[in-house]
Amino acid sequence: MYKRQLRIIDPATGGAAVVCHLHGLRAPAGKGDNPERAAQAQAMVAAVAAVRQDGDGVILAGDLNLQPDSDTFGVLAGIGLTDLVTTRGHSDTRTSLYAKPARHGDYLLVSAGVQVRRFDVPALPEMSDHRPLVLDLDL
Repeated sequence: MYKRQLRIIDPATGGAAVVCHLHGLRAPAGKGDNPERAAQAQAMVAAVAAVRQDGDGVILAGDLNLQPDSDTFGVLAGIGLTDLVTTRGHSDTRTSLYAKPARHGDYLLVSAGVQVRRFDVPALPEMSDHRPLVLDLDL
């Protein structure tokens, strides 16, 4: 799993958030749950905990290579994260350049403390086989 995390502070409000970006495990067998992905979910939790301070919001995003019903989302819910892709009705995070039938892979999760002004997964412009995840927020 490739991951990066950082902590940002809004100087106007003093609000802070941990931002984590990662590329999840790719498995030839597909995007289903397996022991490696269970370990990856625990590694995501540890990455957030390594940087998060009391009161911080969390933003975790990336190509997680998971199905929307993955056990990983339950693990991440345990630290207060909610996925914006599936809970806001986005049924596709792929462009026409992706030929496989599974249309999810990218996700953006947030915690309390992150006030979502707007979230979108625009179909255009096509720059890759992944759609962008666009988040406008307040801390």
